[in-house]
Amino acid sequence: MVLTVSGAGSASAGAPQPDPRHLAGLLSGRAFTLVPFAPATAPATGGSPLTSEERADLTARIEALAASTGTDVGVAVQDLRTGAAYSYGGHEPVYTASVVKLTLVAMLLARVEEEGRELTPGERAQAEAMIRYSDNHVTDAFYQSNGFTDGFVAGTRTFGLRGTEPNPVGVWGATVTTAADQLRLLRALYTEDSPLSEEDRAFVLGLMERVAPEQVWGVSAAAGPEDTVGLKNGWTPRESNGGRWNVNSVGFVAGPEREYLVAVLTDGNSDYVSGVGLVEELVTLVTGELGDA
Repeated sequence: MVLTVSGAGSASAGAPQPDPRHLAGLLSGRAFTLVPFAPATAPATGGSPLTSEERADLTARIEALAASTGTDVGVAVQDLRTGAAYSYGGHEPVYTASVVKLTLVAMLLARVEEEGRELTPGERAQAEAMIRYSDNHVTDAFYQSNGFTDGFVAGTRTFGLRGTEPNPVGVWGATVTTAADQLRLLRALYTEDSPLSEEDRAFVLGLMERVAPEQVWGVSAAAGPEDTVGLKNGWTPRESNGGRWNVNSVGFVAGPEREYLVAVLTDGNSDYVSGVGLVEELVTLVTGELGDA
């Protein structure tokens, strides 16, 4: 099968693809080794949350970043080892671009479990193409087979997503979501607080750990050399916003010194590369503050 790799809103969107050389520059000097996946059995409780002063300072720094770049930003991060969490613009709606593919695969797994069966080889191949390679053509077909917008709405109820809504005419990349909802979905995929079985969670997390190398950015900025990273990214320019870019990254980082769930959504970036840079700056800023706390 020939895969069409893209983070754009749909296969027919015609969005330009990022130059891999840009990614090479962004990722140079930062390497980490994927280790066997070892999910938390449950979210940690207690720990040391940010003080009110630390929270206010972090919020001011993010506000300054958003203002300097002219972007809208939504961030939600949870440290599963300490229970500390932080959110900025967590309930503000942002277009998903290809981040929605993770939601769609989670919905597939929930539907298969409800039907009391296992994934077919074809469904496994679809899920792999959508998560690892961000294949738009496969997603177009899957969105139809999932029940189009009605099927999507039903799936949001399964995972308790409160601010995630499909595009009325079925453009899946123009789905609207919030950082809070994406963190809620990550918890359902990563922890036992989930409608999904352990086997199905391991399946999708394994796909997130093996995304195509040119798509390993965003959440991975928080990783150390011995950490496991799993993520799904999305990126696309929008004509309705003057060609400015949505650049998003959601996923997890787990290792000897950290265990984070991370959702960062941005809208209004001037281009793809600056959007990736902003997302990574937000990831390292918030996880760094939570780690210090």
